[in-house]
Amino acid sequence: MFKLIIGTILMVFLIVVIGSLLLEQFPTLIPLWEELKMHVVNLYESSLVKYGTITTLVLIVAIFIMVGSSKKF
Repeated sequence: MFKLIIGTILMVFLIVVIGSLLLEQFPTLIPLWEELKMHVVNLYESSLVKYGTITTLVLIVAIFIMVGSSKKF
């Protein structure tokens, strides 16, 4: 259990570091990143209106579990 938590924290840290390096090296990606964030926020807010807070959070957790447990690699 502890190994899973540490692995998850390290993976998030790795994604953050790689993302910041990419945005520093390729500044033309910043508008694309801002647009992606805008679409994600818009989808989240529309899901809150349609389904409510608890259901939206359950959907987000379910998506992370489905993606995380995929063994296609």
